[in-house]
Amino acid sequence: MTMTQRQPIPVTILSGFLGSGKTTLLERILTENHGLKIAVIINDMSQVNVDAALVQQHKVSNQEEKLIQLQNGCICCTLRGDLLEELLGLSEQGAFDYIVIESTGIAEPMQVAETFSTDFSQALLDTPGGIPENEELLLKRVVELGGLEKVAKIDTCVTVVDAANFLSNIETTEFLAQRFGESGQNESERTVTNLMVDQIEFADVIIINKVSRVKKNDLLKIGKMISSLNPVAKILRSDYCKVPIKEIINTGLYDFEKASSSAGWLQSIHEMTLREGFGDKTKSVLTPKPETEEYGVNSFVYNSRRPFHPERLYYLLKDKFFIIEETPTAEEETDNEEGEQEDEEETANEKDEQGDEEEDQDGEEDEVSEEELLKNKKSSPFGPLLRSKGFFWLATRHIMRGEWSSAGLMLTLKGGIPWFDVSGLEGIPEDTAEIIRQEFEEPHGDRRNEIVFIGLGIDKEALAKTLDSCLLTDKEYEKFMKIISQEKNLLKVERKLANTFDDGFEDWILIDDDDVEEEEEEEEEE
Repeated sequence: MTMTQRQPIPVTILSGFLGSGKTTLLERILTENHGLKIAVIINDMSQVNVDAALVQQHKVSNQEEKLIQLQNGCICCTLRGDLLEELLGLSEQGAFDYIVIESTGIAEPMQVAETFSTDFSQALLDTPGGIPENEELLLKRVVELGGLEKVAKIDTCVTVVDAANFLSNIETTEFLAQRFGESGQNESERTVTNLMVDQIEFADVIIINKVSRVKKNDLLKIGKMISSLNPVAKILRSDYCKVPIKEIINTGLYDFEKASSSAGWLQSIHEMTLREGFGDKTKSVLTPKPETEEYGVNSFVYNSRRPFHPERLYYLLKDKFFIIEETPTAEEETDNEEGEQEDEEETANEKDEQGDEEEDQDGEEDEVSEEELLKNKKSSPFGPLLRSKGFFWLATRHIMRGEWSSAGLMLTLKGGIPWFDVSGLEGIPEDTAEIIRQEFEEPHGDRRNEIVFIGLGIDKEALAKTLDSCLLTDKEYEKFMKIISQEKNLLKVERKLANTFDDGFEDWILIDDDDVEEEEEEEEEE
């Protein structure tokens, strides 16, 4: 029987931090009498104590980690290098009923799952710069078969959570590099809390392991927090990962669309009902239906059609969250400059470096410790907050929306895509464009603040009022409207707004005089 004639082999993907209990779970899968011949793909053979008899009965393959850069510049972990080749080989043998893949402790399960999508192999073939010939032949085989899912198909995504360390992990400010070291997977840019949340949000089944090591009240709290992060996952509690194998093998639970939209913040949006906030139509709060607030878990969407004053928002957040800002990298200008200007640039750079050093020193003096951040957050309306995600509108950023994402103490803020009021809807499918049009309101189009907050016992009115205090006042709003109504050049608008309102956040776009002049010339031509 050929591979195309066989049914794809079902796969369970195991995720979880080192020490959570994944290895113990693997041993249970290999030793239990479930009647299946299972192939296990693992990261480190030395981590699993499997005796010779077990290896004869079950295949355990050990591959090396590999990184592949896709067209969009994202680094995707394909899990042990030749995962595609390994899965093709297992399918060709026809000797196994099931495959279990143990991802590394720092792997994001969504990226691993994307490896199985129909488009993934084709995307790798289209990668600029080419790929080794042997890999190209392999990928072409996969594409000809109709994608990896024709060979092996994800059945279940399982995440193992260490109950004893969950609360400390959700409140840490550690980056992966600080805890696990560097291995070339952007550990210096990824945080422990965000990774754990990613692993929980994408799971079909979540095993809360080592439950006997935590107090009963803490275990209840952990269960509530995990349920708020992923309301649709099946949650199992265990010691030594003693769970029924039928709960993680051949469950048929996995669906990529469902998994990628099962996060609590997305579920909250679907379950919200709108009410006006504090008698002001520029401010509104989306609140959940009462039945969603059982077990103390609650959520709401903060929504306003007036921009934040950037400095007030910055000072509200800076002592309650560890803020991560992603900023643009200025292009090298020396290639385009004449030799006589290089000396001037070097002098300017020296001054900038001196200024940066002074700023660094100031930053060190103002740095808030993890303990202070936690104390400040807990004593504020943000205290019960576990997760938040959405986009926000700063008065000084008229072109681009801000992206907001928090988990525990970690808050990531960065520039996102331009507002559709700026970019237009050309090239967007009509059904999607119609949904976007419904978000437009005069006079600002789709510009707005829309942030989902999830936590345990959030005081929604207190948090909403706290955020409202950072919106432009009526007097500030008059200045804002005067600037945007009198100037059509968007880059000039950005510059004038930046000169009008103090802004504590990093730049999202770099504007120079050449950019402004080019836009003016384009407007004149039109």
